Amino acid sequence: MVICNRRLRGLEALITRGPLKENEFHSIFSGVTCRNPGAAKKIFDKYLLEINKELSYVNFELRACRDQYDGKVCYGVVNNVADEQSKLGTIYSVPQIAFFKGIHYLDLEVLVYA
Repeated sequence: MVICNRRLRGLEALITRGPLKENEFHSIFSGVTCRNPGAAKKIFDKYLLEINKELSYVNFELRACRDQYDGKVCYGVVNNVADEQSKLGTIYSVPQIAFFKGIHYLDLEVLVYA
């Protein structure tokens, strides 16, 4: 599995910062693609679809959810496996941990060789 740099940056931001408000996620998208998500809706949707394809390998998914209190949209990475460990919310599966480590090591390689 190969993750391109622009999708990697958006994914890293979500994993390290946790759920992001819509405007924060849009600014990350704009930063990595140099496009406005409002003007390039198809490109933004394709960007999300590509990230979800890569996340499906480790049973994660990028979702947009509306906050029930303020009505604002947030983006976050969620686990879509319905097992006992994932219900606890504290224990990751072995493939999930390997995925996070892979992203971390790939980021270090990009920084070292950039």
